[in-house]
Amino acid sequence: MNDLAARILKNIPSVMSNPRRAWRLLSRRLVPVGVVWTDPDVYQVVGSRTFGRAPRVALADAFPGIESVDVCILRAFDRSLETSLSPHEVLALAAIGRFTSPKRVLEIGTFDGNTTLNLAANSPTDAEITTVDLPPDWTGALTFRVPRVLDNFTGPASAAAQFRNTGYATKIRQVYGDSAAIDWAGLGGPFDLIFIDGSHYYEYVKSDTNNALACLAAGGLVVWHDYGMIEDVSRAVDEVASAVSVMAIRGTRLAVGRPG
Repeated sequence: MNDLAARILKNIPSVMSNPRRAWRLLSRRLVPVGVVWTDPDVYQVVGSRTFGRAPRVALADAFPGIESVDVCILRAFDRSLETSLSPHEVLALAAIGRFTSPKRVLEIGTFDGNTTLNLAANSPTDAEITTVDLPPDWTGALTFRVPRVLDNFTGPASAAAQFRNTGYATKIRQVYGDSAAIDWAGLGGPFDLIFIDGSHYYEYVKSDTNNALACLAAGGLVVWHDYGMIEDVSRAVDEVASAVSVMAIRGTRLAVGRPG
């Protein structure tokens, strides 16, 4: 039993002494249907528990000692609600970067570069961040036929905009291409940290995951976004859990994989 459940059970007798108040609390806190429809942040947190079999753990339990690190979050609220990581997810990913000190980082899915920027800001000064996205002149051709419901491809106008003219740009190498078609061996691995946030389609997530594991450095980490929220992402990640230790970070849509 976790601490939250224990606190709820402990308070039941006092709450039930006032049935009307008890009903208000139960209906609004344990079944927050109205809030889910009106608050996107609540929707994301609730949605992060929809799919996936990986154990949900606190970040500090997944990385003992991480609570002592300080992180630098840049442009924390300059993000797209539908496409970007949430501020809390950026904080968690940045803390992982600061705590593990990766020298080579690979990101699949650049979008506007906010996550790339924060990975660069929270990695060693001599680290190199390689980020992959579809080219500006992309014609729409893909390796896999992606159903419209899972089409999360973004236009080229904003690609890398958040890091392009910053002091961290010298640490970042932009690579253009379809992640299922590019030569991963030429990306500069092996990588200490690989962040997968590209296409949500199962075949793409599976391809990205298999390629990531093949070019991961000894002791390296793979982090996936949209785990628990998107069924195809969750399915692809769960399928490698027999060979890779996978944990979902509680309160986020992040999952962390450690081979071995």
